[in-house]
Amino acid sequence: MKCVSCSRKPNEISEYVEIAKENDYRSADFAVRYEEGTYHYGYDLFCCTSCYIKMGMPLQNELNELYQKGCVSNGNEN
Repeated sequence: MKCVSCSRKPNEISEYVEIAKENDYRSADFAVRYEEGTYHYGYDLFCCTSCYIKMGMPLQNELNELYQKGCVSNGNEN
């Protein structure tokens, strides 16, 4: 599991670490699975808040296209 844009994992992003602690989730991964609206179960990818904003807050169908490609918005593969 990683951010589709910056490739950071949930445990590398303080927002998800804090959510996990506040909600007694086992890990930051669980915080993303349960709380992150951009998470896609099938691809096990999400878009972290900072990347989501930088990308112009794309709609879910636009994110799904990126997830399907497995690459960031500028076309570079992770």
